[in-house]
Amino acid sequence: MKKLLLFALVLGVPFWVHYRRGADREALQQDCDGGEVGACFTLGNRYRDGAVFNYPFFSSSNFASAAILYERACDGGEMLGCNNLGVRYHRGEGVTRDLERAVSLYEQACDGGAMPGCVNLWNRYRSGDWITTNLTRAASLHAEACERGDVVACTNLGNMYRTGGGVTQDLASAAILHERACDGGEMRGCTNLGNMYRTGEGVPQDSTHAASLYKQACDGGFRPACGSE
Repeated sequence: MKKLLLFALVLGVPFWVHYRRGADREALQQDCDGGEVGACFTLGNRYRDGAVFNYPFFSSSNFASAAILYERACDGGEMLGCNNLGVRYHRGEGVTRDLERAVSLYEQACDGGAMPGCVNLWNRYRSGDWITTNLTRAASLHAEACERGDVVACTNLGNMYRTGGGVTQDLASAAILHERACDGGEMRGCTNLGNMYRTGEGVPQDSTHAASLYKQACDGGFRPACGSE
């Protein structure tokens, strides 16, 4: 090891980083082979992102290897692995494109508590992207995610209640959901709630409160709200 450190000093820091990350890959592979599904998932991410983050020994993205590792992680109960494998099938990266398989994996991930799987799944149902548009199913997925604390899902569900998409229109429920999202730091929720107070939809009309919500959203970095104060 001392000789290796001396050699690294001669060649410079890049060599040492290169060596350490190569060793890291070997360690992850050993842990994965030993049944640690988290290591399989992490190594899959390294193969996926090799070109993006310039990992040594990962000079280009290797989606085929990533897909294999995500499948091992998924089979072992790592739901984020199921989601990431679904993305590979969705995009046809490292595997033959299979949209039905992608949806199935997103469902598995979502049912297992992995929020990215729910997001991918409800976006497919809501947009009708290569599956039949099913707003009722999308609303159900948003409701589940909102109950788990996903404030973006609360905002989206609030919009569905406001317009009656996939659910019976209920402006009062829409306002409650936007308020929950806003309280959780989702600035779109603050803006949407401000809109409802400005027009008196589901809440008493209150221009002053609407303006304060717009300011909160603007100060929170949501630029579309900045011109509404």
